[in-house]
Amino acid sequence: MDNQLTAVILGDETILLDGHTLVGKDEIANALELALEQDPNFVLVIGSKPTEHFKGIGTLIYASQRAGVPVESLRWTLDNGDVVSFDELKSRN
Repeated sequence: MDNQLTAVILGDETILLDGHTLVGKDEIANALELALEQDPNFVLVIGSKPTEHFKGIGTLIYASQRAGVPVESLRWTLDNGDVVSFDELKSRN
């Protein structure tokens, strides 16, 4: 996918978004709003395990929704490297 952003959760309020460290809901939401302006069809790929940084994953999802990222544009990276939608993730578990 050419139009994807990768977000790695580093902590409860910190993510690495395509190589840029962002802290807090406001900073994350602002960066995602700018990304939407540049490409409204991007896919946000979350590259963290659900058991790690649980609160940080919630922070990212909250900020993405506040910025207006469609839920359909969220993806999850599984341990085996597969990238799946949240619906597919739910159906696998």
